[in-house]
Amino acid sequence: MGCTPSKLHNEDTVRRCKDRRRLMKEAVYSRHHLAAAHSDYCHSLRMTGSALVSFAAGETFSISDNAPPTSSIWDWENLYPPPSPPDSDFFNQLKPNVTPANENDDSSSSSSDDHHPYIDNDKASRYAPSSNRNPFDDRESNHSSPSRRSEINQSRKFTKRSGEETEREEVECSEWGDHDHDDYTSSSDDGEEADLKSRSDFGARYEEAADSGSERVKAKSSKYWSKLDKISSEDDGKEGANSETRIVVRHRDLGEIVASLMEYFDKAASAGDQVTVMLEAGRDQLDRSFKQLRKRVYHSSGMLSNLSSSWTSKPPLTVKYRFEPSSVDLSSGNKSLCSTLERLLAWEKKLYQEVKAREAAKIEHEKKLSALQGQEYRGEEESKLDKTKASIKRLQSLIAVTSQAVQATSFAIVGLRDSDLIPQLVELCHGFMYTWRSMNRFHALQNDVVQQVQGLINRAGKVEPTSNLHRQATRDLKLAVSAWHSSFCRLIKFQRHFVRALHGWFKLTLLPVHGEPANALSEVLGFFDEWKLALERVPDTVASEAIISFNNVVHSIQLKQTEEAKIKKQADTASKELERKASTIRNLEKKYYHSYSMVGIGPPDTRPDNGEMLDARDPLAEKKAELATYQRRVEDEMSKHSKAVELTRAMTLNNIQTGLPGVFQAMTSFSALMSEALDSVCTRSYAI
Repeated sequence: MGCTPSKLHNEDTVRRCKDRRRLMKEAVYSRHHLAAAHSDYCHSLRMTGSALVSFAAGETFSISDNAPPTSSIWDWENLYPPPSPPDSDFFNQLKPNVTPANENDDSSSSSSDDHHPYIDNDKASRYAPSSNRNPFDDRESNHSSPSRRSEINQSRKFTKRSGEETEREEVECSEWGDHDHDDYTSSSDDGEEADLKSRSDFGARYEEAADSGSERVKAKSSKYWSKLDKISSEDDGKEGANSETRIVVRHRDLGEIVASLMEYFDKAASAGDQVTVMLEAGRDQLDRSFKQLRKRVYHSSGMLSNLSSSWTSKPPLTVKYRFEPSSVDLSSGNKSLCSTLERLLAWEKKLYQEVKAREAAKIEHEKKLSALQGQEYRGEEESKLDKTKASIKRLQSLIAVTSQAVQATSFAIVGLRDSDLIPQLVELCHGFMYTWRSMNRFHALQNDVVQQVQGLINRAGKVEPTSNLHRQATRDLKLAVSAWHSSFCRLIKFQRHFVRALHGWFKLTLLPVHGEPANALSEVLGFFDEWKLALERVPDTVASEAIISFNNVVHSIQLKQTEEAKIKKQADTASKELERKASTIRNLEKKYYHSYSMVGIGPPDTRPDNGEMLDARDPLAEKKAELATYQRRVEDEMSKHSKAVELTRAMTLNNIQTGLPGVFQAMTSFSALMSEALDSVCTRSYAI
């Protein structure tokens, strides 16, 4: 019997079930840490942007006039939702609004209308009364009218010719081109010109958003594909709308640059909200897990009431929770990845115990059979043979029962895997792909904006020393960047561990446990293989080192500020000591000259006109010489502090120009590689 446990654990089925339980436990563990790392990463992006703004508030760097502007994508989708297609009688509704005066005005500008045959309807909609109209009708007309493109070009040329050049310059991208159109002249006033420009901008936005969104609509038959299609269509629509219009922005100083960076940091963090919900990293998801618990509050009166009742303000004596099995509806659609993994882990633990019991019964059954054969060979008594046969019969019944339990548990695991886990993992993969694609777009915008730091100069006539508030902002920035790096590394690490554990577990579930035929899920296995290889092949070292490098840059600035503060403290101490010595000498002068004023000794400025004094030797001359020497020392300390301030400002400017662009360039490259890798995985998932 001593070798039975060793033989049991060496059984192939028991060993595989043990590995399955271990891998599922690792998957549950990795999901928990992945959710925390993803939430921390999104939070660190926001904190880094906020810390950059606080840090830039203490610097006076401005953009040189010779620095080139930076192009970035105009985020149209955050302004208004995309419009729905208008009805067929949309243009017919505009005809009653056309007045003869408008027609005369249109005929007087026939030179422009020769190239724009639909300009009449647009002008009619522009001059029509707006009392009974929806304010969104103008945007719909801009979206649907065929003459909007030509009118956009005309209004753009008109505003470029008449408007003054401002600090923030906006230009259209090369797609619109420089078309050869006649100059557009209008007799409308300034308000109508501004209205025309706003309508043209809205028209361009909605026409591009509608065109790009309509080309990417996909229809799927499965229930869970609808969520994935929604993610893809929203992402593609945003990408199409953003990629068609670009503006050129000239920032004025470092504060405006980091304000723009913070805006895109916030948007990049918001792009991960959907994955945060999928991973149940928030407090709301944790609270929803306790809906099946019924909370009872026992008050001092002995009455039983629900917690939600507010009939009394007496403190409760005790609070008890009671599980309501009827409140857990496993057939509902509100299933989460967290609950699925936890249920699978519970099933795997149960399966492992049942397989162990079955295999132990089989081993014991084999031993009893061998014993029975020996007894029959030796010709032992019939009573001993009957006892051995009874034991064999009981073991056969136990094997049958445990085999049925193993079969039921195995089928439950396979059903939960195919119905819940696989769709949830596919949805999670699409969520990660959408997140990194959106982050790539925003990091690319940050990379464009941050190039303007190369044109930063220090225009301040007097260099201000570093304040305590600015030093605190530098420390906060260093902590934020450190948290950014830590959460980034944990995010990549636990994402790989999570997928690796699920990949190994899924491969083991394809092997039979109860003699049933192996499941033919080559598409799902290919999806897991592609996901695992994609995460392992994406190089994250460059991005991680770029964040560390930026953290080192901030650390060097912090050290220089600390050194400046020490020099300032020394200068302040020396100044206070000089003031104390000067005050002491002044007091001594007053006392000394007041005591000897009766014998003709007075201060140097009260000597007689002939320049003669009764006592030509000044008794405080030695102390005054010491004071003059100490004063020169104080001046040296002040000069040293001024040089330290200038050196700190120069080093800060140089470190910003050399260290800040690199981190965004690295994050742009990494997010692009990650989104491309996950995109290939998501493409593989469509075959499931």
